[in-house]
Amino acid sequence: MMIEDLFRRPYHEYLNDIIKNMVDGVISENEVLVREIKEWLESDTRKSMLVGEAYYRNKTDIREKKRDIVWKSNIKLEHGFAKKLVDQKIGYLLTKEPTIATEKNQYREQINDVFDRKVLKTLKNVGKEAINKGIGYLYVYFDERGVLSFKKFPSEQIIPFWKDDEHTELSSFIRVYNESIYMNGKKQVLTKIEYHYPDGIKYFLLEGGKLVADVPAGIEVTHHFTINDQPFLWTRIPLIPFKYNEEEQPLIDQIKSLIDNYNTQASTNSDLLADIPQFIYKLINYGGTDLKEFLSDLNLYRAVNLDENGDLDKLQATPETDATEKELDRGRKSIYEFGRGVDTTDANLGNASGVALRYRYSDLDMDCNILETELQASLEHLLWFVNEYFLMTDQGDFTKESVNIIFNRDIIIAESDVIQDCQNSVGILDDKTIRENHPWYNEEVEKRLEEQSQKEKDEYDNYLSTFKEKRGGLDGQET
Repeated sequence: MMIEDLFRRPYHEYLNDIIKNMVDGVISENEVLVREIKEWLESDTRKSMLVGEAYYRNKTDIREKKRDIVWKSNIKLEHGFAKKLVDQKIGYLLTKEPTIATEKNQYREQINDVFDRKVLKTLKNVGKEAINKGIGYLYVYFDERGVLSFKKFPSEQIIPFWKDDEHTELSSFIRVYNESIYMNGKKQVLTKIEYHYPDGIKYFLLEGGKLVADVPAGIEVTHHFTINDQPFLWTRIPLIPFKYNEEEQPLIDQIKSLIDNYNTQASTNSDLLADIPQFIYKLINYGGTDLKEFLSDLNLYRAVNLDENGDLDKLQATPETDATEKELDRGRKSIYEFGRGVDTTDANLGNASGVALRYRYSDLDMDCNILETELQASLEHLLWFVNEYFLMTDQGDFTKESVNIIFNRDIIIAESDVIQDCQNSVGILDDKTIRENHPWYNEEVEKRLEEQSQKEKDEYDNYLSTFKEKRGGLDGQET
C-alpha cells in the first residue's frame, strides 16, 4: 500500500456522495409538471391563442386608445374582420354535411350514426378553434350511457407532449383550467390540473406554485372507460389535434397589425369629424355679453344683436379625409389578401362570371385546401377510435376498411359548371364517384336513388312475371 492511500477517502464514501448528488439533482414528476405549466402560462404561443379568441369576439387593441386633450373625442371603432374571415372559412368548408364514402353500406351507416349533427357541430367548432388559435383539440370519451362521445377542449388549456417532431400524435398532455366553486358561502376559483398519460389520468390542484392531490376529482384513475364494469385503456392518448396549418400558426398572426391599423385610422378620422364643427361663426362688434347668449339668440330667434358697424359671417369647415379613405381602402384589401378571404363588398363580385368567381375565391380555396389536408389527417386519427369502438362493442371489425370523408364546400359558383363536369365524367369515373361529387348529392339522395332503383326493379319483375303468365296462356290456347 502506498502512503497516499492511507489519506485517501474510502471509495464507498466517494460513491455515496455521487449518488446523493445525483438524487439531489433529479426533480420529481410533479416539479416537472409545475415547470411546464408555468412556462406554458407565460408562453407567446398561449398569448397568441388568447389574442386570436379576443379578436374573433371583436375585442381589439383599439380599446386601449387614449386621448391627449380632455375636450377631444376618443372614438373607438372596432371592425370584425377576424370573425368574418374565420366564419367565411368555416362556412365554406365545414357547414355542409360531409359525404362518407366507403364500399360497405353497413360501415357507412354506422359512421353516420356516430357523426350525428351534434358531433358535426363539434367538429365545426374545433375547426374554428384551429383557425383562431393555430390548433384545436378533440377529446374522445364515453358518456354516462356508455356511448362514444367527443368534446372540444379550449386550446389554451392544453400543454401537449408530442411523440414526434411533426406533432402528429401525443405521448401525453396536461390540461390547465379554472373552476369556480362555493366554499363556506364564498366563491373561489381553483386552478385544476389534469395529467393524461398512457397509464391513465392524474388530478391535481395548483396551490401556491405546487401541485396537491385533487381528492374530489379522484386523485388518479387508471382507465379511460369501462365496458360491462371492465376497465379499459386506449392504446393511444384520446386527444386528437386539429391544425390550421403545419406551423400551427393562427390566422390572427397574419392580420392583427392590419386590423389594428384599420381601427386606428377609422377611429382617428371619426375623432377629426366629431371635433371639427361644421360651421365657424365670425363675429365683429357683437352686441351681446357672451357666446352662450349668441348661440341662444341664433337658435331661438334666428337673429343676433350687433353693435354699430357690427358684422356676422360664417366659415364652413371642410376637413380633408380623402387620404384617410384611401388608406382605409388599402388596409381593407390587405386584410382580405393576407387573411385569404373574399371581400363581399366588392362591387364587381355580384356580376362576376363562373370563371371570375373561381379567381375571386382562389385565396379562400387555397387556404381551405391546406386546412382540409390537416383535417383529413386528424379525421383518420379520429376514425381509429371509432373503429376500435365498433370492435369493442361487437358492431363489426372495420379496421381494414377504407373510408373517404368528402367535404362538401359551400361556394357561390355556378353549380351548372360542376354539374357539367360531372356529366363529362360519365364513362371515365364510376357512377358512385360522380354522384358523390355532385353539388346536390347527400345521403338522402343516395337513399332515394336506392329506393327508386329497387322500385324500378320490382316493376320490371312484375311486368316480366305478368308477361310470362300471358305468354303461357297464349301458348296453351294454340295447342
